[in-house]
Amino acid sequence: MAATGEQAMAELADAIGEDAARELARRFGGTSLYVPRMVGDNHPVCVALGRSAADRLAAWCGGSAVAIPKQAERRARVRELRRAGKVTVAGIALETGFSERHVYRLLRADDDARQPGLFDPQ
Repeated sequence: MAATGEQAMAELADAIGEDAARELARRFGGTSLYVPRMVGDNHPVCVALGRSAADRLAAWCGGSAVAIPKQAERRARVRELRRAGKVTVAGIALETGFSERHVYRLLRADDDARQPGLFDPQ
């Protein structure tokens, strides 16, 4: 069974750190990225993440391709911007590349997940 985007993002964050994983998803999300065993200073991964995170990524999956999740980072950014409370739904849509309609859908799904069901034990 394939990992969900959230699971893949969590594994990536465990391996290289949350900030580096989010930056990797922002820069390379939605691609299958080949990671060499030794990442050179001019390699796009090293340029994007810095030496330390690039070395952690190479130690974790060097010599193979890794699927970089895209949507999980974008959905997390929607939630982050909404929690900050300073950005409108239109602003969130512009920032994340989602439509306003999809932003509303994501936020509604989060609200539904926190709302206990009528027959859930109290």
